[in-house]
Amino acid sequence: MEIRHLRYFLAVADHGSMAEAARKLNIVQPALSRQIHDLEDQLGTQLFQRSIKGAQLTVAGIQFTKDVRKLLDDLEEAKERALQAASGKLGSLRIGISPNHTAHPELLRRLRRFRDTYPDVALMLEAVLAPRQLEEIQEERMDGGFIGLRDLRDKKLSGVKVLRSGLMLAFPADHKYAKQPPAKLSDLMDEPCVWFPRSRSPVYHDYLIQQCHAAGLTPRQILIGGDVGTTLGMVAAGMGYSIVSEASKYNSPSGVVLHHHAELAHVHDVEFVFKTENESPILRAFVDIMNSDPAPLST
Repeated sequence: MEIRHLRYFLAVADHGSMAEAARKLNIVQPALSRQIHDLEDQLGTQLFQRSIKGAQLTVAGIQFTKDVRKLLDDLEEAKERALQAASGKLGSLRIGISPNHTAHPELLRRLRRFRDTYPDVALMLEAVLAPRQLEEIQEERMDGGFIGLRDLRDKKLSGVKVLRSGLMLAFPADHKYAKQPPAKLSDLMDEPCVWFPRSRSPVYHDYLIQQCHAAGLTPRQILIGGDVGTTLGMVAAGMGYSIVSEASKYNSPSGVVLHHHAELAHVHDVEFVFKTENESPILRAFVDIMNSDPAPLST
């Protein structure tokens, strides 16, 4: 059974006549009659009662007409969706985002622009630390992710810059440095510091340690937070200070005071990272939106 058989059938059903349907379809009547007979043979039932007055639908024909109309409508919709998917206007994306940046207004602005431009694309965001994002992007379980720091030597991955971000000191609201941070980071040497395990994010961990050592500080790591939310929660509870991304000011809990510091002046890029060989039209449309503006400083 072919699509043309179904279109021929509907033409006869609509016109109630083999001759009239043949004229509309621009084919000879014997050929159309043969196609309808073939269709009835395949179905194992008669669809029309033929007479000198024309062709009237049988009970089976009436039901088949309803089903065929729906089938052809669905086929047209499927064709349209396929064309939209090919042009990046339809489909789904699974995107990772580091917990530091889930509330960052610049990322939210770009995500909103993508939603406004491609309203039929389902966008699934998942707060995930950078190492897991990179693993899932490589294994194609994620289409891409927003990542603060990564090994740029890996040519299997590409990235477009969306932000430039620095670091801030986080203190409990009642800490002695809550109102005014120390002039030198080394003055924090004896203060308890809420840190995180290197295994959670080795590149970011080493970046923080490098910034501290450059200022003469070796953090006194007393407590371990699993992610930025836990770390800031422990700071709010008065368990120590921490050094966090300046993006934390957009999702920091009450009870935490954040300060910039002259010895934490280095900034790093935050990228949207994706697999270089991934040629998905939807992903490429997303990358274009993410890359549409210069990467601003996170302020």
